[in-house]
Amino acid sequence: MKELTEEIANDSYETNMDTDVGDFHKWLIKNKIALTIFIAAVVATGLSCVYYLSTMLSYTNPGFTLDDSWIHLQFARTIYEGNPWEYSPGYPSTGSTSPLWSVIISVLFYFSSDPVGLAWGVYIISTCFYMASSFIVGMIVTDYTESSFWGVLSIIGFVVVPRNTWLMLSGMETPLFVFVLLLSIFILDKEDIKYDLVLGVLVGFSFLSRPEGIIIAFGVPVRFLILAVKKKIDRKRIVTLFISVGLAVVVVLPWILHCMNVTGLPLPDTFYAKVHTPLESEIEAWNFWWSIYVHELPFLLVGVFVGIALIVKGKPFPWMFPVVLTVLYRLTAPYASLINNSRYLVPVFDLFFVAAIIVTAWTLEIILVGILKFYDTSETKIIAVLLTLMVLLVPLIPHYMSQATYYGKAVKTVNDMHVNIGYWLAENTPEDAVFATHDAGAVRYISNRTMIDLAGLVSPDITHGNMTPRQILSYLREHGCNYFVYFNDLFAYWTRYFSTLAYEMVYTVTIPPEVHVGGGRPTMSVYQIFWEYTDY
Repeated sequence: MKELTEEIANDSYETNMDTDVGDFHKWLIKNKIALTIFIAAVVATGLSCVYYLSTMLSYTNPGFTLDDSWIHLQFARTIYEGNPWEYSPGYPSTGSTSPLWSVIISVLFYFSSDPVGLAWGVYIISTCFYMASSFIVGMIVTDYTESSFWGVLSIIGFVVVPRNTWLMLSGMETPLFVFVLLLSIFILDKEDIKYDLVLGVLVGFSFLSRPEGIIIAFGVPVRFLILAVKKKIDRKRIVTLFISVGLAVVVVLPWILHCMNVTGLPLPDTFYAKVHTPLESEIEAWNFWWSIYVHELPFLLVGVFVGIALIVKGKPFPWMFPVVLTVLYRLTAPYASLINNSRYLVPVFDLFFVAAIIVTAWTLEIILVGILKFYDTSETKIIAVLLTLMVLLVPLIPHYMSQATYYGKAVKTVNDMHVNIGYWLAENTPEDAVFATHDAGAVRYISNRTMIDLAGLVSPDITHGNMTPRQILSYLREHGCNYFVYFNDLFAYWTRYFSTLAYEMVYTVTIPPEVHVGGGRPTMSVYQIFWEYTDY
């Protein structure tokens, strides 16, 4: 009897196993394309990140390519410590360009407060968002072209776009912002009513990722119009539209209220410090660099001009978003969008690349199948993919590789200068020391000293005070500031207001020209101020 019972049990177990294996096999078949795209995204993105990070480690210790990346970490630290958005103790700030990014990376402080450990944590989070973005790119292109061949190619190209991996691993909010933009495009193309409310939340998240992310909100009425043309709008749909608007407001309202409470204005101070009517010299710089971008990134012309076909196809968003962003940056911040390796323009390049791949696939299908009368087979699609690979992707590879070297040098520059000076301040100044600076990131984070940002990004009094230079100096003295941490070239401006007895260079760092990269100067120093020799 016992043997019979065991035999029945074994038969039942084997039957369940067969059923489970069968269900899993069916699931694999059903999701074959998505799994292919996912694997391609993980492999291509992961290899690119390993390549860039290994290049960085050949130059320096883990760190960030931009000093501004440390600003996000400082805000993250204030969140973890329970004093959110106080960049320096007692000084509330609205200077976070991406409050959502600071909130996300604040979780790292549960595991480590060591700068190197935090850098690795930021790399991991950034890589996850980067992989997710690559996956969505592959899914969008596969959906538009009805071919996973194009989806895989788009992932490879997305990763190889020069500056993309550089910015994704910079410590900045770029991977989050690009992910939200791409996810929004993916959702905007969905017609089911269940996606309406998701879009409302995404609009809120996009604004909290970067202020210009609000452009996603303009995609909602465009989607509504497309649905209306297809006669898919009813009363229920109109109600969900208003609810989605309410959700977007709920998501962004806490940050807007914080900004209003600190400065009386709804946007972060980074907006007011950077956005202005463009100068003629800034427009000239914009025109010059875009001529270089077009030469370096051949897909741009395809994405900009041929990409208009996406509107005709009723799928305008991969073209509309980069166009709107480009116009926005040109009208409000043409120079700011160019500096620091064109970090604001990278999402623009990414989206134009997606548009270029899609319209190239459509065009080649017309040429190969419609005109040259090739059979519409997998072999034909492979031929089209290989042609696109040679024309649009191969020219990107030299720039992609040079950016890896640039990545390593950029991290070394920030480590050797800003991080270095931060440690010097921590070891050689009293804990209640206050310093003024133009670069508000690593020096503040590493030194943990109170800081006044004369660029105004994280110091509201400077941004909105409309003070003269002499009034600024009086403000610094009143707030106990006894140090300037400045590029030597820029500090020369302030020396006209000091006698030679009123300041002394107490520490300096110079980066060798063969290593120094970025928009900053090669020499930065710490100056001690002796107010008794001034009349402020």
